[in-house]
Amino acid sequence: MDGPFLSVIIVNYNSGNLLQRCIETIYENICYPFEVVVYDNASSDGSVSLVPDRPGLTIISGRQNLGFARANNLAVEHSSGSFLHFLNPDIEVDQGLNDLYHEIREDRHSAVWVTSLLDTKGKCLDNKMLIPRIKNLYYRLIHSPKVQYWSLGASLVVEREAFNRTGGWPEDYFMYAEDLDFFYTCHRKGIPIIFSTVPVLHIGGGVTHKIWNPAQRAAIIERSFKAFYRKYGAIGEYYLIRPIQLIYMLFHDRAQFALYAKVFLRNLKN
Repeated sequence: MDGPFLSVIIVNYNSGNLLQRCIETIYENICYPFEVVVYDNASSDGSVSLVPDRPGLTIISGRQNLGFARANNLAVEHSSGSFLHFLNPDIEVDQGLNDLYHEIREDRHSAVWVTSLLDTKGKCLDNKMLIPRIKNLYYRLIHSPKVQYWSLGASLVVEREAFNRTGGWPEDYFMYAEDLDFFYTCHRKGIPIIFSTVPVLHIGGGVTHKIWNPAQRAAIIERSFKAFYRKYGAIGEYYLIRPIQLIYMLFHDRAQFALYAKVFLRNLKN
């Protein structure tokens, strides 16, 4: 495919000036040939209007909020890069990201690369999580090299052919489980996942916290999580694994435990 080395894909929804700053840092710091494709999920806050015209920048204005997965897939259809960097609008990048791009260009693997995420205090966020399937839990217990991990979809680079092999972002979810499902598909397809130490800044406190209160957000996460198991014919594993996760939460984040335990019990009948 003729096109730039890199397509940066951003899905925007009412991100305020975060989108503008994200794009500014891309143009200020990335040295490799790139384009930026923004899919705007019918924002109402004027965030897109804050972004000045730039060479290689395409903004697609959606008529409704399609969610993360569908919007990303549509943006990919308008891109032409050999590698796709999916980036949340609350991310800022610096010149260090060029080190990862150099590694990718030299290796040319059909793979997925996950960047590290730093919060605004410079702390590295925990962004490597266990795929929550029974067999994978067993692999983790015996320290098997077959253990599988997933990551938040906030900043990851995917070789285009690898992306095509996955079938794209799974549109079974509006949000919150599509990244889990995407990585699970990569594992099932034999697509390597490389966790890079190259960091990007994750501002966080994103848009979802402005739209839903904690209880509403927890309910959406729980439904999406349950839908993941239902999709793969493993709903029984949901009822086994979710209590284990809640027990872990009880000892590490009691406030979250109270909220999610209540949502879990409410969803037992659904």
